[in-house]
Amino acid sequence: MHYDVIIIGAGPAGLFCASKIEHKNILILEKKEKPGKKLLVSGGGKCNFTNNDDIKKFITHYGDKKNFVKRALYNYSNYDLLNDVNFEYIITEEGKVFPKSMKSKTVLNWLINKINNKNNVEIKYNTDITSIDKKEKFIVKTNVGIYTSDFLVIATGGKSYPMLGSNGDGYIYAKRFNHTIIKPRPALSPVIIKDYPFSDLSGISMDIILRKGKLIYKGTLLFTHKGFSGPIILNTSRFFENNDTIKVSFVTFENEEIFRKSFNDSLENNKNVLLFDVLKKYNLTKRFIAVMFKRLNLDRNKKCNSVSKEERNKVINYLYNQEFIIDKVGDFNIAMVTAGGVCTKEINSKTMESKLVENLYFIGEVLDVDGDTGGYNIQWAFSSAKAAADNISKK
Repeated sequence: MHYDVIIIGAGPAGLFCASKIEHKNILILEKKEKPGKKLLVSGGGKCNFTNNDDIKKFITHYGDKKNFVKRALYNYSNYDLLNDVNFEYIITEEGKVFPKSMKSKTVLNWLINKINNKNNVEIKYNTDITSIDKKEKFIVKTNVGIYTSDFLVIATGGKSYPMLGSNGDGYIYAKRFNHTIIKPRPALSPVIIKDYPFSDLSGISMDIILRKGKLIYKGTLLFTHKGFSGPIILNTSRFFENNDTIKVSFVTFENEEIFRKSFNDSLENNKNVLLFDVLKKYNLTKRFIAVMFKRLNLDRNKKCNSVSKEERNKVINYLYNQEFIIDKVGDFNIAMVTAGGVCTKEINSKTMESKLVENLYFIGEVLDVDGDTGGYNIQWAFSSAKAAADNISKK
């Protein structure tokens, strides 16, 4: 059976692309029994579907892919999306945008309704693809039949949450058409730390500065039972490998000497005050300070005027320049997105069309694009889908 367009994958990118293509008969092929399974678990089931950032800042949240994502995001921005949705939403202080219901199903239902309101889209579920080829037309062989099309859109996602359908199939299809695959790796993932000393602090978050080689990041860290999470870890995990060393400053001074002077001045100006109490001024929680005292073998009742030079240096090194070894970066079962994928050098950044094969498109997470936590990845799914849909509609 022939269709104008075949889209592989019924996630947010595939569904949105289908809803925006005009004047074409469309078939969506989905391997699972329902659409949007990964979307339903995003944001802990609440679905942070975009961010309220100014678009110029928005495009800086995609690692080194700023120039590639720019055209699609300007073409269909976060504000375009907010004007497009027909449900109420809320914006947090951090700029994250959620449906007012705080349920992912609200976003999925919006997408499904957009499809249902068109008479040119058919979805086939429980469909396994056995081969893809192109002669004059694209030929897609499946367990339920053979389909041909003039246009083919790959919207299969990456490799994160494979139990929900994202197991890297899109990379196989891309290779079939001689596309380069940048090695997929987990991103937006927590890390397990060797000899982790903070199990008792699980659930506490604090602002830190993280250093890895020459890279410096500032943000919020979350202590877990076995390691670190929180925005600063999730957003930098794309750069981490097992056994990497990271340096953490639990005080947000960018210069060690400035912190050293501040700390020493605090001791001099509060000679009869407990060291424990003086440390609170650095936005350290009581539980964190207690763990530090235990690890450094410091007396809880020690006053500032009795802190030795050696003890001062221990505290400064502990707070400013503590090294940790990453035992393991969270794998694809817990990583929110995939870094790596179809090489963006082989994709037209305006249309998402392959530069190698005419009328072949890649959208969403299957591409080597991964955004920070905060709604940037779902926005990319929508923006890249809209770019492809616009181009297909014009042809």
